[in-house]
Amino acid sequence: MWPFLKLKKRSSSLSEFSNAEVSEEPVPRRALTLEQLVDGMGDCSDLGKNDIALKFWLPSPAMQGIKELSDIYDRTASRLIRDFLLAHCYGIYAFEWIRENRIFRMDETPMFSRRAEELPEGKVRVTTYFIPELGQNIAPMKLWIPTRLKNDLILLAKHVDLTVSNYVREIVISRLLGHGTLPMRPKMLEFTPTPITENWNEDKEVPWREIPGDDCQQYEVYEVKTEVIDQAK
Repeated sequence: MWPFLKLKKRSSSLSEFSNAEVSEEPVPRRALTLEQLVDGMGDCSDLGKNDIALKFWLPSPAMQGIKELSDIYDRTASRLIRDFLLAHCYGIYAFEWIRENRIFRMDETPMFSRRAEELPEGKVRVTTYFIPELGQNIAPMKLWIPTRLKNDLILLAKHVDLTVSNYVREIVISRLLGHGTLPMRPKMLEFTPTPITENWNEDKEVPWREIPGDDCQQYEVYEVKTEVIDQAK
């Protein structure tokens, strides 16, 4: 990984031993070649495994832009944002090297599949859809990313005193609409997240609303609950 991330990870692990006297490894003074930087990334195979959830929210204009780009590039919103985050953390050069070496697949594959099963006589399967109630003009996003990428995003967010959800939101907005939008942060982020939104980001309890199955696809985030009910009761 890049020297800054490697140093910060070591510092974080050492800080757990509060009673021990430790000294941080100094930042290398000598200039590194491109080959040395790339070698420092190590084995990138873990960047091909989207095994941890990342939750944040976007203002409506950014969400609309993501949806339009998804149609233009024929990619899912999750795939677009995941690419944004990989390029932000490791750079376009590393991103293209990882893609060229097929560390991650360029096509989307489902993380799981539901196998049809025969129900006993008199039983019926009932599927219910729920969406989180996060407030108006807020678009919740939940995507799966590599654990290594999320850990590095957390380190970078701490470096600038932001929560990871705030940091990721700014990455997506600046990547989508340009750094020229950053001086307009108050306007771009005028839809301030509610406390409920922050609770959702941190996997705390939030209100949920039941919706008809036909309506669930218009929401970016929803959960499905399936029950088997005995009709004889």
